Amino acid sequence: MCGLLCNLVQRGHQLTVISAPVSYMGDIEGVQHIRVESLKKLSKDLEEYDYETEMTSKWAEASFVADYFYNCSKLILEEPGVRSLLQNASAQFSMVILEAAHTDALYGFAKHYNASLVGISAFGGAWNIDFLAGNSAPSVYEPMSALGFSRGLSLVEKMKNLIFISEERLVERFIYLPGQIELYKRYFSFEASSLHEIRKKFSLILLNQHFSLGRVRSNVPNLVEVGGMHLSQKPEPLSAELQVFLDEAVHGAIYFSMNSDMLDKWLPPNMQKTMLNAFARLKQRVVWRTTFQTPNESNNLYVRPWHPQREILNHPNVKLYITQVGLLSIIEASYYAVPMLCIPAYFDQFKNADRLERLGMAKTLDIYALDLEEVVETIHELLNNDSYAKNAKKLSMRFTDQPMTPMETAIWWTEYVLRHNGADHMRIVEQDMSLMQYYSVDIFSVLFGRIGLTALIVIFLGYTVVTIALRTTQYHLRLSIPVVT
Repeated sequence: MCGLLCNLVQRGHQLTVISAPVSYMGDIEGVQHIRVESLKKLSKDLEEYDYETEMTSKWAEASFVADYFYNCSKLILEEPGVRSLLQNASAQFSMVILEAAHTDALYGFAKHYNASLVGISAFGGAWNIDFLAGNSAPSVYEPMSALGFSRGLSLVEKMKNLIFISEERLVERFIYLPGQIELYKRYFSFEASSLHEIRKKFSLILLNQHFSLGRVRSNVPNLVEVGGMHLSQKPEPLSAELQVFLDEAVHGAIYFSMNSDMLDKWLPPNMQKTMLNAFARLKQRVVWRTTFQTPNESNNLYVRPWHPQREILNHPNVKLYITQVGLLSIIEASYYAVPMLCIPAYFDQFKNADRLERLGMAKTLDIYALDLEEVVETIHELLNNDSYAKNAKKLSMRFTDQPMTPMETAIWWTEYVLRHNGADHMRIVEQDMSLMQYYSVDIFSVLFGRIGLTALIVIFLGYTVVTIALRTTQYHLRLSIPVVT
């Protein structure tokens, strides 16, 4: 997001940004910042949440996510700086850009300023994002939460997935939306019906994904894939110490990062020990990002709470990336052509791991059933079987072979919407049609209704004719039989 905002400023656009404190998002020169300091405490609460105990079902997961986004929207809308902005009659904006998923109350900014609405989907596409863009294509639906969702190749899998998606639609309707609608009505004084209308008016949604990295999607024009947009930003350089450590890795190096300080706190208790023992049996050097204190840091192990990930993956001696398979990790590993050992933990990561395995550049292990021998064997397989490195290079070539960089694509389409006053012509007609009309249920009901009525009449007449004929035949048969006395 920062890269997109910086580029828009450099191209002469005037931006007002409502964001978290400076520690989460730095100042951007030329931007008017409204800082919502209370979001910092919300992030701390998120880090301290007991996921293992509380995340017991899809409904519990949905309630947690709904509460989080409700509080985000509420803290933003009650921030004094935001209230002053909304009350400023002279303030005018041509476009509102926000995270598309679960922030519905904030869509009110677009209606308040009569501005075009542009969304960014940080976690890529899912059915709820498709619906916001009017992309009703059930054959390619993907869930918000992928755990339990299958590829849908068999009839049974398709039926299970249909039930899965239907359940998520109920979750959105009865868990996510009510709180957002309440905030929308309270802070913008609009009717709830107008929010449902705004949900159909996204001019553009930028998806943090690319078709080369997984499943091809039937996107409508206002869904634009810009996966890798953050790669336009200059990466942090390696420290001198880390540079030497990697340069001298004569047998190659492995990068291990679960990419989240929060995740470190609720990893399985024996995972650290298992991974340490596995690394001790390797000749490769290991760079490990973790907040854990490792008891036996050796010459082959370099442990820090933070590393410049992109420059590590870009180093020629790095041969493997062990990760929880977040979307940014996939994009960066694919860009730099590094095979992956996937240890998914939550949300979209299971789906991500499955796709990478099918692309032939990764293998997956169960985070809650890590076995020392299996870990070592899998690492050796990924390092010694050339097919994984070759497939990673093929994927990198496909991903980087684009007419414009992802950032250039995002900028071009954002300005396209501005040039064409919201670009209403990009939105699929389905957004102005009911579900019955979109799937031609009304036409088929009339068509089959007439056919069915005609069939019923024909059947009735046929039955009547046959009945009369049978009775007549029986009557004549009785007359022809002689009576014996």
